[in-house]
Amino acid sequence: MKIIGIAGSLRPGAYVRKLLEASARELPASVDFEIWDGLDQVPPFQEGPLPQRVDELCHILSGADGLLVAAPAHSVLPPQLGHALAWAASSRGGAVLVGKPAAVLTACLHAHEATWTQTELRRALGAAGAVVYGADLVVSSALSQFDSEGRLVDPEFRDRLCTVLEGLCKPSLTKYTV
Repeated sequence: MKIIGIAGSLRPGAYVRKLLEASARELPASVDFEIWDGLDQVPPFQEGPLPQRVDELCHILSGADGLLVAAPAHSVLPPQLGHALAWAASSRGGAVLVGKPAAVLTACLHAHEATWTQTELRRALGAAGAVVYGADLVVSSALSQFDSEGRLVDPEFRDRLCTVLEGLCKPSLTKYTV
């Protein structure tokens, strides 16, 4: 099984990137996990040929068995993440998310901050044809959640992350209606 991770922040050292890296440590050994780092080069959806990074993203997603998106808490999706999902949803991009299992993670200081981000991500992923599985994870108090090796320090958060990852890796177990 191959899972692609996308960090919805362009900031170096962003907590959402750390959350994806922590996720990689919790996945079963049989899962191939790759974080795609081209988000900063994804332009808005437009007519014409697919830009190189968009073509790369669509190719990678078409070969994946699932998608793990980690996004910062905002009232709207980060623009580049919205652009990437729009391209992946389009027929020109191959509609590569149709039927694809997806899970959403957010890292923020307070749980309520993630509500809009998760809602917008579920909407965008659903519009792209993805199936959002499992309970989404909000890692609150993000500043103190990672140890020096990048693992989640709180056993409760780690257990919740593992539940989300299990749902993504075995999508028939838990299904959301988007």
